[in-house]
Amino acid sequence: MAVVRKSIAAMTSAEKITFVNALRRFKTTSANGRNYNWYIDQHITYFARTNDNISHAHQSPSFFPWHREYLRLLELDLQTVSGNPAVFIPYWDWTGSASPFTADFLGSITNGSVSSGNFSPSWGWTMYRSSIATSFLQRRVGQNASRPTAAQVNTVQSYTVYDQSPWNASVSNSYRNRNEIELHNRVHNYVGGHMATREAPNDPAFWLHHCNIDRLWWLWQSSRGIDTYQPRTGFTSGVVDNNETMRPFGAGRTPSAVRDITPLGYSYA
Repeated sequence: MAVVRKSIAAMTSAEKITFVNALRRFKTTSANGRNYNWYIDQHITYFARTNDNISHAHQSPSFFPWHREYLRLLELDLQTVSGNPAVFIPYWDWTGSASPFTADFLGSITNGSVSSGNFSPSWGWTMYRSSIATSFLQRRVGQNASRPTAAQVNTVQSYTVYDQSPWNASVSNSYRNRNEIELHNRVHNYVGGHMATREAPNDPAFWLHHCNIDRLWWLWQSSRGIDTYQPRTGFTSGVVDNNETMRPFGAGRTPSAVRDITPLGYSYA
């Protein structure tokens, strides 16, 4: 079943409850050989270069496809644990006025410990492999950075080159790098707390944020070309090429395999 990923601004109260309850169940239940903490483990492991000197999740060309596969697996797992094939990951368009930090969604306490309501310990949400010495989810919304504006998003979306050598955070004329630094990193710092660490998936805001990153990439692909990933097959120097399997995902889960979202079973409203 294909699902349509909606903006948080367009979600009904029932859809919010369904998504929140699916996350809650997945925190204590396994699906397809994974549980919620598996996702935190993988983000920590692949946050930087691995011991084989390959960058998978960040500061490399595979930033977009790695997270696309990561979100796809979570969405499937949430559908499995909830028994509801209509569960979808919503996206948070940070340029709009709708906030995920409300009492009926991700919790209304945004500066300090989320000590009550959704995603608090009393609600059953516990921290995993946290570098912050607390049992409470932490947020510092707006204290360390501002949200990207629509003009800033448009500027990033106007870059025409997907990525290029040296394939890292120093590339100046690269859509991948400009998006990762100017939009992606900025929002992680805007939310702050756990979101500003490598164990960021402790905060469910992570999924809404990265869903919007994936949406922006899809919009960019729709105008620039779906098969624009660089580097192409045969490149062997420290990054994932077009037909190389992205770890920790299964064999064949390559950037090429996830370039088109239609066969992946979702679309964007």
